Amino acid sequence: MSEFESTLRAVLAAGHSARFRAAGDSMYPSIRNGDSLEIVRCDSSELRRGDVVLAATGRGLTAHRIVRIDEGDGAPQIFTRGDNAIRCDPPIVPDDVLGRVVQAGGNARKPIAETATLTRFAAVLVRRLRARFPQ
Repeated sequence: MSEFESTLRAVLAAGHSARFRAAGDSMYPSIRNGDSLEIVRCDSSELRRGDVVLAATGRGLTAHRIVRIDEGDGAPQIFTRGDNAIRCDPPIVPDDVLGRVVQAGGNARKPIAETATLTRFAAVLVRRLRARFPQ
């Protein structure tokens, strides 16, 4: 675990929110490279499909959208995917989730729920269809 991750976990566990800058385009257009993200701690029972969560993954801390939660017999498995991605990430467990992204943006921060417009999701769908059925 990196020093940043351990500090972030401590800040969230103390009941505070945390802000940092996003790096990468996997959540484009909802979250853009360089956007400021605000994270709050949340209980695993509060997680829902469509939430954007910050999780510890094999490639490091990643903010992606929950696309499916499988309750199963053992620990629940959470499947996430970047809005700009074609495939899901490997499944994570609730202990991997540091918190929920509640705001994202540049100078004009918006609640993350407002950034998930139908138009943006339609653009992602078109990109995925074009990738699957090239001309």
